[in-house]
Amino acid sequence: MKFNFIPIIFVLLFSFELDAQVNLLNAQDPADIGKRDQKQIKQDEDKKLEYGYVDERDIMFSKVIWEIIDLDQRVNFPYLYPTDTTVVGKERRPLIHYLLKGIQSGDITLIYSDGKFNDKISLDDLEENDTFEFTYINKKGTDYLQQYGGRQAVIDDNNLSLGEFDIIYQNYFDDYGEPFNNNEDWYIWMDDSVNRGLIDKDVALQPYENAQEEAIINWFSEEFGDKYISTDRFEYGMVDHYKIKGVWYFDKRIAELKYRPLAIAPVARQVVNMKEDRNISDPSLKSPAVPMFWIYYPDARDVLKDSYVFSDSNSAIRKSFDELINARRFHTMIYLEENMYEDREIGQYISENAFMRLLESERIKEKIRNFEHDMWSW
Repeated sequence: MKFNFIPIIFVLLFSFELDAQVNLLNAQDPADIGKRDQKQIKQDEDKKLEYGYVDERDIMFSKVIWEIIDLDQRVNFPYLYPTDTTVVGKERRPLIHYLLKGIQSGDITLIYSDGKFNDKISLDDLEENDTFEFTYINKKGTDYLQQYGGRQAVIDDNNLSLGEFDIIYQNYFDDYGEPFNNNEDWYIWMDDSVNRGLIDKDVALQPYENAQEEAIINWFSEEFGDKYISTDRFEYGMVDHYKIKGVWYFDKRIAELKYRPLAIAPVARQVVNMKEDRNISDPSLKSPAVPMFWIYYPDARDVLKDSYVFSDSNSAIRKSFDELINARRFHTMIYLEENMYEDREIGQYISENAFMRLLESERIKEKIRNFEHDMWSW
């Protein structure tokens, strides 16, 4: 008895793919677009496709590599766009949105400062080092200060001294009569100010320069209003590329070369440098992009499973970021493979020649692919 599988396969695929823009055709009101019925909710509750157990004795070959997902390349655009979420629907968000959302909600907890998983960090650590927000006295405030360039100037009824920054906060919090000349004087004053409730303890525990800056900004905002204070916040378009760490291994039990992602890091321009970068027209002169954080990828899979990618060719296609990353649906360049030279990067031994670094990256890829090919030779 012959059994025709084609109709069944077609129905399964069809029912899966048409779930991308939920309730788009049946909605009576735009607010109903995106609302799921019980069947669709149950489908979304399906767990991610678990990695199979790999016995260490079955691994004949493995190599850990670090790669760059360049967001300037068209094939990698799904990881970057949309950068402006105000012009698209709520169902369309870039990869960085889901990573940050997962961190803020506590669904992603294994966050590190490097790809070697040496130093674990938290959301509070990210917020404290100006990763997402940076406040400063703007140009209007700077010009306002420069109007009082003398050592003494009277503002309203307060005999406040304007001029050097150290005089500003010194007169606001205390009345020593002389500016601070060194770090020791500053810390003595900070300790006394904390005891008298004049300044927050968290500010006092910061390094000398950071505490100075925060004290000045707080004073300026309180005395003259927020119009002299500006705040730069992280924007999705600041992500320049992603770094991804993974392992290639040959499983002799299934006789196949497999890939497993281990960590991913968004690399973005720092919020603290946005003010200066706006005044630079040459992109090569702007501040370099740095990794914001590293996430242990298996810990992010539950979040990325429910994070769907927009397809430019067919809106009915519904694929998650987890599916794309595990299927390696991106173009990368290898910038590091584990090696005995303390994991030296390609750029360290091939400097000032981008073309040769690209060839070295391709050589490493070919070396890994050739291992699988050589297993089938006889």
